[in-house]
Amino acid sequence: MGRLQVRVNPEKWAMYGPVPPPYVPPQEADGEQAAQPVDDGKVKGHWNERLTSFQRLMMVKAFMEEKVVFAVTDFVSENLGKRFVENPPIDLGTLYQDMTPSTPLVFVLSTGSDPMAAFQRFAREKNYLDRIQAISLGQGQGPVAEKMMEAAVKNGDWIFLQNCHLAASWMLSMEEIIKEMGEPGAEIHADFRLFLSSMPTKVFPVSVLQNSVKVTNEPPKGLRANIRRAFFELTPTHFEEHILGIKWRKMIFGVCLFHAIIQERKKFGPLGWNIKYEFNDSDRMCALENLKMFLDDGEIPWDALQYITGEITYGGRVTDAWDQRCLRTILKRFFSPQILNENYKFSDSGIYFCPDKDTLQEYRQYIEDLPIIDEPEIFAMHENANIAFQKQETKSMIDTILEVQPRLASGGSGKTNDDIVYELAENILGKLPEKLDIEIANQEMFKTDSKGRINSLTTVLCQEVDRFNSLLKVIKNSLRTIQKAIKGLVVMSEELEAVYHSFLNNHVPDMWSNAAYPSLKPLASWVKDLELRCGFIGHWIEHGSPKSFWLSGFFFPQGFLTGTLQNHARKYDYPIDQLTFRFEVLPIYRHQVDVAAQMEQLTFGQSLDADKELPNLEDGVLVHGLYMDASRWDDEKMLLADSYAGQMNPPLPVMKMEPEMNCEPKPTDYICPLYKTGLRAGTLSTTGNLWRQ
Repeated sequence: MGRLQVRVNPEKWAMYGPVPPPYVPPQEADGEQAAQPVDDGKVKGHWNERLTSFQRLMMVKAFMEEKVVFAVTDFVSENLGKRFVENPPIDLGTLYQDMTPSTPLVFVLSTGSDPMAAFQRFAREKNYLDRIQAISLGQGQGPVAEKMMEAAVKNGDWIFLQNCHLAASWMLSMEEIIKEMGEPGAEIHADFRLFLSSMPTKVFPVSVLQNSVKVTNEPPKGLRANIRRAFFELTPTHFEEHILGIKWRKMIFGVCLFHAIIQERKKFGPLGWNIKYEFNDSDRMCALENLKMFLDDGEIPWDALQYITGEITYGGRVTDAWDQRCLRTILKRFFSPQILNENYKFSDSGIYFCPDKDTLQEYRQYIEDLPIIDEPEIFAMHENANIAFQKQETKSMIDTILEVQPRLASGGSGKTNDDIVYELAENILGKLPEKLDIEIANQEMFKTDSKGRINSLTTVLCQEVDRFNSLLKVIKNSLRTIQKAIKGLVVMSEELEAVYHSFLNNHVPDMWSNAAYPSLKPLASWVKDLELRCGFIGHWIEHGSPKSFWLSGFFFPQGFLTGTLQNHARKYDYPIDQLTFRFEVLPIYRHQVDVAAQMEQLTFGQSLDADKELPNLEDGVLVHGLYMDASRWDDEKMLLADSYAGQMNPPLPVMKMEPEMNCEPKPTDYICPLYKTGLRAGTLSTTGNLWRQ
């Protein structure tokens, strides 16, 4: 069979070209325009020398998408200056100098931020803590806030109106009140100040925003910054003087690190939390207050503390069952009796631990020495989690750039936007079938049993055909109409304009995604995926049930799984509500792209080559098309294992799903949720859970 040798960048290779000549940067002429160098088509020097900063940026995007944000930071720093990539150090004292009795300060909030603690500290520094009035706006709070403002304008108190975005109906009234304050001759106490906070929202008055001091209040990024902020708010007396001594200090450190961990996990997207929860500084302060209250007598009631912290203080925000399990697991690492042990480490590397120190200053110094960049190990996550996070950051940034760029017709000999969209529409129309015709299906599938019932999977097929035909109709109509609109035959409606811009950005139009199945793919991959799905259903119609079902190719996979259970219940006369699946992973891989290629060559009466290696089942079904997140399948041990570095979503082999009465997983099995997309929004209901060793 021969031998194979693989070497990375060998020193000698027959296909290497000659060593390029050294790179010489173009000379700038003094006082005159520099002569343009003649391109002789030869490579000159190392790519990092000859490429411009923007060309390097494009190369990074093509080869290592997860590093684009870092490359963009370098690009901006090089071309505009470092001040555009660094946060300016601004405190409330500086902002206060720009305020007047008629010029409010607006805190533009972000998830996890809470400026109230900083505001109270500033008021204390100004000896004004007793003269501040704060109210969280919401239903019915508008008139209350109005009376508070009327009184404060006369006596010089400070007013803090929190969460203005929750009082949309009162924003017009607030705008009028603030306008009256700024009019000439308005009687306002010289000490009066107005503070507002709001999440980004369309209902906030523009005039107030334009005539105010604005500051964004973002939560600290990174574990070190988060813990440093928490310890900055502690006082030496509170931290150092307690009956429990070092145990008290370790428990405070554990709570603060736990708070930082659950906040920073949000950056990993669905890998961190299925739902992004608004954990903020108030939660940490509440947990520390509970800690102080329960430890006053010198005893540590761990059960009570863990329950209140995990189920109420933080757990009260968590609504997803899997997130609740994750929160409890994280809490045990950072807030349990084991953290009081002398050599306990929070991470395998030993970088993160609770120092055996006595003073607050020594803890602050330890925090300053922590790494600036957080490794995934402290979150008990694989190194691939960082890649997933960085790719998501890149996607978000590029989507934002595409949304704000102007739409101008291209000049010169290049294609115009109209040409690009028209050709793309023509291309998609040529790839997708006009409709899926259930009338040509093999009549064997519609045979009834002794009780006159059609096979449940045939019913599922008919429902899938109806759903795909509805989607195809929406797509085909919109494509033909947009082609007519580009020719000027019909008016370009608002919906068609949205489709037009989505095509230019390689996004799936909202008109299509609203009529389709959940998917996160960009337009080109989405169309290819739809083509494969239609081919899968079309093959089922013409050739009967496939030997292995492409589970992720269904429009509504819950219907297929329920149909499988129903067939089993009818066959053995079992109650369907007591049936659940038992899973067995087979050492066979099956990719739908390869199956689709074989389908095109298939003639009537033939079977797929890929089907020959699959077993024949008496009960249950075989499925393929599932992928794993944060794990892989070990083909030798036939068990789940850690992912390889850089392998983000390895495929799961073909899986046998066999219905059983009241099936219970083994204690050694891992109970694993199954999601339709990487967003992890809701589990596949009606199926029970997947469990695999």
